[in-house]
Amino acid sequence: MKVLAMAQVTLQEALRRKLQVNLLLFALLLVVVSSLASQLTVGYTHRIAADLGLTAMELMGSLTAVFLGATTIAGDVERRVVYPVVAKPMSRAQYLVGRYLGLAATLWLNMLVMAVCLAALLCLDAGSLSPIDRPLLGAFLMMGVQFLVVAAVAVLFSSLTTPTLAAIFSLAVTIAGHLSNDLRTLWEGAGSGVGKALWYVLPNLSALSLNAEVIYREAPPASVWLASAYALLYTGAMLSLAAAAFERRDFR
Repeated sequence: MKVLAMAQVTLQEALRRKLQVNLLLFALLLVVVSSLASQLTVGYTHRIAADLGLTAMELMGSLTAVFLGATTIAGDVERRVVYPVVAKPMSRAQYLVGRYLGLAATLWLNMLVMAVCLAALLCLDAGSLSPIDRPLLGAFLMMGVQFLVVAAVAVLFSSLTTPTLAAIFSLAVTIAGHLSNDLRTLWEGAGSGVGKALWYVLPNLSALSLNAEVIYREAPPASVWLASAYALLYTGAMLSLAAAAFERRDFR
């Protein structure tokens, strides 16, 4: 109950923050602009609108996860909000998990709003509900899983350092996570050990994207369940490290 109460407080705080509202409005604007831009093409309207719209959702959702996650713990420490909370019968691990669950709920709520907007625009363009198919719904779900991973990384850095540094490190890891396969290929040869190490340590966010399946209207691959399990395990590992680091952090 304590964890859920903390999650509810976190969700309410996030929804009141101007950064969260501004990012969501900007994301919706990008989705609408993507749909309008697709009207300039002939014969590929669905592909262009879906590609640009999903990319806009992915970009803004990841930025929201990074910036909100980076201030979740570190911001409370700077403002000394965390002191009276952890002094009560609530462990630091419970506090951290509650904050993360509230952040996750915020991200999924944002994604739901953006998903409804994009789906509505695609249906209006097609004149039917045919765009709402398995690939599109699967892409939305996997994008939500991707946001959970990014948020866990941000919470980890937030439990270790200041909000500014946590945002910088989280953003760097997020970008590298989308390029993890390319980094492994780049380091083949003499430095293959470095490339493999980065590939195992960094989150493989590109494996959690089904944008191509939506664009070409292909069924999601069977490996999507394996990718989801990997993401959840990675999220659990990041939260475990964050909880261990937060337990040992000295607030003085």
